Amino acid sequence: MRAPRLLVALAAAALLAPLGATTASAAPTNDTVAGATAVTALPTTITQDTSTATTDAVDAGLNQLCGAPATNGSVWFTYTDTTGNGLLVDVSGSGFSAGVAIVAGDPTAGGELLACAPGAGAARGAAGTTYYVMAFSDTPGVVGGNLVASFSDPGPAPEAMVTVDPRATAYKDGSARLTGTYSCLNADGYASVVQGQLVQQVGRVKVTGEFFVNPLECDGAVHPWEAVVTSQNGLFAGGKAANVTVAFACGLLDCASAFVEQRVQVSRNGK
Repeated sequence: MRAPRLLVALAAAALLAPLGATTASAAPTNDTVAGATAVTALPTTITQDTSTATTDAVDAGLNQLCGAPATNGSVWFTYTDTTGNGLLVDVSGSGFSAGVAIVAGDPTAGGELLACAPGAGAARGAAGTTYYVMAFSDTPGVVGGNLVASFSDPGPAPEAMVTVDPRATAYKDGSARLTGTYSCLNADGYASVVQGQLVQQVGRVKVTGEFFVNPLECDGAVHPWEAVVTSQNGLFAGGKAANVTVAFACGLLDCASAFVEQRVQVSRNGK
């Protein structure tokens, strides 16, 4: 009687052991694109344990374009943007160094990688675009841990405007002063600048100088700007000159620019 009982016990152990092991090491349900967790509203923050997540050929294919140090312990999310405002994903609050990749369309069916960055990434496309988001550990040897992924609207696109006054001033040292106005909005603390070039024919020399004005106040109001332009190949003088000025206002996603090209009258010492 002992032998049959022993065989029954061994058979039961053989059946139960694999089940227990599988449960302990099961990957998250959103470990692959097919199981992507749907984000239905913004803003939303999802906290998840990714310590048992895996990486696969889809990750590796995206990382050929991304170039992250690693895409360990990746998990997937999906969001359909009905507004056209886009999507901002921030994983910087996770318990490990995390990165994010954003793909327009299913990455297993020709989706386009739009963003890939450590900490946070954002993308903007047409209304109705479905984004697939991969959050991952970007540290070699670290699978994952406590992932904190925040999904939000990145806000409206930047705006920019610039003008150049038609009169400039040439000083005794050969520099020239230009003035004008600008406005910008939604730059989100990123690059905002007025820059340009002044060119003047003085005798046989085409005197050329560049200028750069930064930082700007991107609050939507109209502000004055001024720049003193110097040249490495000559001295500015009274007379006509050609000017090209551009204003840039950049957010996390995109940039806006405004362009002015015109003739200015340069007065000697302001006269």
